[in-house]
Amino acid sequence: MQFTDQEKIAILSLLIEMANADRQIAYEEMITINLICQKMEIDHSSFVVAYDLKCEHAIEVLKNMDDDKKLHLAKMMVEIIDSDNNVDDSEIALLNHACHKIGIDTLL
Repeated sequence: MQFTDQEKIAILSLLIEMANADRQIAYEEMITINLICQKMEIDHSSFVVAYDLKCEHAIEVLKNMDDDKKLHLAKMMVEIIDSDNNVDDSEIALLNHACHKIGIDTLL
């Protein structure tokens, strides 16, 4: 799946927010984020931009993606949630919020 640079940064921002939803980023979540960064060819400078990007701005960018990209994003978010084998209510709340705002919920 090919994403634009802007989409990559927005996706990474949302994934970082997802990992930190319970206010602690587990080692397994960091590994999963790093693997996703490698697959998407996200460099360190883009990571820094993504880290500082506000979640709501990232969501605004991601709204404009096509449906296939949105479904791929949903899979990545679930991958982050599942990576530490500890599903927290705050992670589910963020997943539901993001899916609703981006329009993923209507695709499922």
